[in-house]
Amino acid sequence: MWIWLGVILILLLVCIAVVLILLSPIKFHLAARKLNHNETVKLEIVTLYGLIRLRYMIPYIIFKNLKDGFRVEQQHVNNLAQDQADNSEKDINKDKLRHWADQFYDLLGATRGLKKWMASTLKHISFHKLDWSTNVGLQDAAHTATLTGALWGLKTTLIGWLSCYIRLRQRPRLFVVPVFDKPPQFVTEIEMSGEIRLARALYAGFVLIARVLKVQGGFKKWLSIALKGRKKGSSWS
Repeated sequence: MWIWLGVILILLLVCIAVVLILLSPIKFHLAARKLNHNETVKLEIVTLYGLIRLRYMIPYIIFKNLKDGFRVEQQHVNNLAQDQADNSEKDINKDKLRHWADQFYDLLGATRGLKKWMASTLKHISFHKLDWSTNVGLQDAAHTATLTGALWGLKTTLIGWLSCYIRLRQRPRLFVVPVFDKPPQFVTEIEMSGEIRLARALYAGFVLIARVLKVQGGFKKWLSIALKGRKKGSSWS
């Protein structure tokens, strides 16, 4: 009798642990800032109630020229292997962008309803914060005022389009501040945070796998693209 009670208790604890894990949120926080020619991007992902933390940062983005594109330094750290922080530099040019576009279209062809899956998954991501502020100034005051109005229109259009695909728990805070009687400047900062339940993320992964398997050769195409990325040492393949 005591053995069976012990087994039942263990199974009950395992079930509770599984439920708690599935209900745990995957939280993310993104902060990006551009100050004239200097850019910084930071992304942090936290899951399993803080047990796993991933940090990704781009401390600088340098525009080289029209042919060579941008030089990007990236850093990746997680709390499970902090001694193995990954620091690397990548070049992003038109050939790289064309290669990414080709890969995306390959994935579209290898997955049944990929766009529909993406839209459905985004609907289950809750955004708790979305702030976007911009300070802009030109030499001419009239040009500064015109640019300010254009930026307001651009921001409201983008946020309106984005709200069709994601859930905004808090009203976005948008700011455009004209700067007069000062040297030309452009400063913009965007900060957003949100979360998705681990169970929903796993479900979305299973649905994606099912959609891939419905296409002949779909799994092979995804695998080949993933292997190419691993050979080049990062997801920037």
